[in-house]
Amino acid sequence: MATFLGIEACDLAAALPAADVILFGASDATPHLAGQTSHAAKAPDVIRRALRHYESDLTRWDFDQDAELLESASMKVLDGGNLLTDPTTPESNRDAIRATTQAILSVGAVPILLGGDDSVPIPFFEAFHKTEDLTILQIDAHLDWRDQRGGSGYTFSSTMRRASELSWVKRIVQVGLRGIGGSGRAEFDDAKAWGAKIFTARELRRHGIASVLEEIEDDGKCLITIDCDGLDPSVVPGVLIPQPGGLHYFDVIELLQGIASKSTIVGLDVVEFVPHRDLQNIGATTVARIICNAIGCMRKRAV
Repeated sequence: MATFLGIEACDLAAALPAADVILFGASDATPHLAGQTSHAAKAPDVIRRALRHYESDLTRWDFDQDAELLESASMKVLDGGNLLTDPTTPESNRDAIRATTQAILSVGAVPILLGGDDSVPIPFFEAFHKTEDLTILQIDAHLDWRDQRGGSGYTFSSTMRRASELSWVKRIVQVGLRGIGGSGRAEFDDAKAWGAKIFTARELRRHGIASVLEEIEDDGKCLITIDCDGLDPSVVPGVLIPQPGGLHYFDVIELLQGIASKSTIVGLDVVEFVPHRDLQNIGATTVARIICNAIGCMRKRAV
């Protein structure tokens, strides 16, 4: 199995070893078109291969992290491969994602989940039931507060609505919203009434990253969920519906670094990367680099 950056593999079906970070992929959770595999189904493996040219030497200097690419001597990072998911069995997919995340958390590791579409984070969030007062920071072009889509409450339109119903979720911070989405005024009002802190892409450009970081609790626990369409299509071209004006690479890196300086990153998922729409591997490389930086932020926080 090809692993992310050529790191050591582990078996998700066996007892997991102690580790600092464990990656795994899930191509499907709950399809928005019943029975049809996700448009992002191939993303986990494409993201893994994006930086394969650097696998031979992980001590190369990474200027974005101001550290080695992956300091394996101080941090154990494993890759568990992909879950066996099936678009015709959404409930089983959700169960597998939830159970795997819980198993990773039980050995003291931070789970990094590669999707799949934006239904994949719903069971991921559910697995953090032992993490009290959790903050979820979402990077996304869309609100994702619809109660149901096509008779289901677990598709990519309902991700943050389902998150808001979890008793252990204390804060929701949503960053990068712009353009035209699937939500209406009622969903926007519901999000604000719940207390979600919403930063549109224009507001972020006007007020800067610091305005978002003010909403991150000091010494708290933060889960980060990244929908690739939250980034500008010049940075990640391979998304389902490109919207101009999104976050840039260093916006995301500065958010990660700022969050890690205040709070503990307890989980990360990256979803909605559509490989067949990518250009010259730009999007895959960007996503992989974001993951590298996130791991580096976790290491620095732990030191």
